[in-house]
Amino acid sequence: MSHGVTPHHPGAPHWRCTRCGAPWPCSPARLSLLSRWRGDRVGMVLMLTTLLDEAFADAAQLGLTPDPAAYVERFLVWVRPRVD
Repeated sequence: MSHGVTPHHPGAPHWRCTRCGAPWPCSPARLSLLSRWRGDRVGMVLMLTTLLDEAFADAAQLGLTPDPAAYVERFLVWVRPRVD
């Protein structure tokens, strides 16, 4: 049961968090994704790649000129394991 807590989900077509308004995936969404996909990082990356593609297409439909590198940074680079 969620007890009225709104999750940090993407809001298309602008791909901002529906809860905090930050570019999605926001920090809380990233933590939630890491927890939910624990043990299946490849699956999470595949899902995020699909969402990146949708976000990129939505930006283009809005008449924006999306920066591919910025989208990869936003959706995928944070997933890399930390190197200590």
